[in-house]
Order: sequence, then structure tokens, then C-alpha cells
Amino acid sequence: MRRKIMTKLDEVKDYWKGKNVPQQWYSKKTPLTLAWFNEISMKRYKVYYEYLADLMEFEFHSGEKVLEIGCGLGTDLVEYAKNGSIVTGVDLNEDQINFTKLNLELRNLPYSELKVANAEKLPFDNNKFDLVVSFGVLHHTPNTEKAIEEVYRVLKDDGTAIIMLYARGWKHYIKRCLISGILLGKFFRYGFSWQKVYNDASEVHGNSPKTGVYTKRQVKKLFKDFKNLELSKKRMGEFFEYKPYNTYKFPKFVINLFKFFNFESLLGENWLIRAQKKPFPKEASLFEVIFKHY
Repeated sequence: MRRKIMTKLDEVKDYWKGKNVPQQWYSKKTPLTLAWFNEISMKRYKVYYEYLADLMEFEFHSGEKVLEIGCGLGTDLVEYAKNGSIVTGVDLNEDQINFTKLNLELRNLPYSELKVANAEKLPFDNNKFDLVVSFGVLHHTPNTEKAIEEVYRVLKDDGTAIIMLYARGWKHYIKRCLISGILLGKFFRYGFSWQKVYNDASEVHGNSPKTGVYTKRQVKKLFKDFKNLELSKKRMGEFFEYKPYNTYKFPKFVINLFKFFNFESLLGENWLIRAQKKPFPKEASLFEVIFKHY
């Protein structure tokens, strides 16, 4: 029986700062300059996550209120703001909020709010946002189920959630379980805890306080209160070694073979999730109850 590893939110917060801030190793240009942010953006959408621009629907939410949970360097919020969305961003760390603010201000792009906040307790009213996005973040919060409930709460009725969570794909079984867990002995070293193996092997710098990796059934359970749930698996483009400043991709012909045989839909490492808020049915008034019987 697998042990359930509980982590504190402050451990997660401490991990995702400093050298562990995501995306910063995408560029060797002078940090915090427009050129640095631009290269990071190019690498994000053209190299590491080629499917991302289509997934996030940047061009289709002009005039709508968009919330990003885990805004990091602000790369995605910039794209929404460029396309006329009213953007709000939250992150556990003050540094990430400052990075996002600078990224937007260097481009003279407006934003609504940028604040430090916990995904499990968002500081917003019910039914506030048209779109909530979170890419590769909510599987790291101690209570992912609670975070998804918060996404539901702050969405307007029929509003859209676009979320990425780690899937049990090729990287999970080959890199985390087989190589790290068995061949490198971490499963035994960590007291037969697969969760500790996942935490150690899932991120660039290792030893993440919490990393969730989900089956299709688990994702459906997390989003049980939503409607129009769309699920797909993506990303099979890396070699096993993924290091800062040095990411190796499979040759193009190999990636094309993956796509031709539809391996990505089976073994992709990311769950791409799109769902809409399903309003709870309103209680009928006394007049409606009486009228229904005539």
C-alpha cells in the first residue's frame, strides 16, 4: 500500500523560488530585460511546449476576466493582455509577482490585479472570472482537490478552466518509476514510497515537496463538478535528461512517428484539461412549484 506523503504549503512556497523559479533557464540573456522575457516566451511556445498557444486560447478571450494561478514570470498573462483580456495573476511567491508585473510593464500592458495568494484559498469573490488557467502548478499544491474546487468557485457560470496536470505517461513510467525508482534504487532508499520518488524525479532541480501524477480516472474525479470536460495527453519530445540550459529533444522524425502511431495520446506526460463550470440548479420558487402542477 502506498504511503500518502503530506506536505506543508510553506515547503512548496520555499521550493519554488530563487534558482527554482520555472522558465528562467530558457534564456542566457541579461535577466529581467525585455530581451530576456522575449526569448523565454519564444522558447516556451516554439520549443518546449509547441501545443501551448493553441491550448491557452490567447486570442479568444478579449474583454474577458482571466485569472492565472501560478503566474511565474508572467509569460502567459502577457499573451492574454496583448489580446485584450483583463488579466489577474496569483502566485505563492512575491518574486514571481514582481517578475510578472515587470514583464507586463515593460510592454505597457495593463493588468487588473497581481497578488501573492494560495491556490487552495483564492482571495476572490464567487463567480468572478470568465477564464481560469493554470499550467503545471496545481499538482504541486498540497491539496489539489481543494485548489480545483477554488477554480470552480471563482469561475462564472459556464466559465472555462484550462489546466495542465502531470499524467502517468512515458516519463512517469520510464524515467520516474523504472530509472529513478528501480535502477537508481530510490524506491528502496525512500522507504518504498513511490510518492517520494515522484517528488524527487519530476522536476529539474529534484526533491519537489509535492508532485501529483494523475490517471484519467483521477482527473475526471477532480473535475466531477464541471461540464464539457475535454482531456488529451501531450508532450513526448524530450530525452530522459532534462537540465537547466540543456534540454535535449528527440529527432523530428521520431516525434513524427510518435504522432503517426498516436503514441502521444497514450504516453504523453501532460494532461491538457478544458472544462466549463456547471451551474448548480436553482431552487424553484413557490410560484414555480404551484405553476408546474397546472
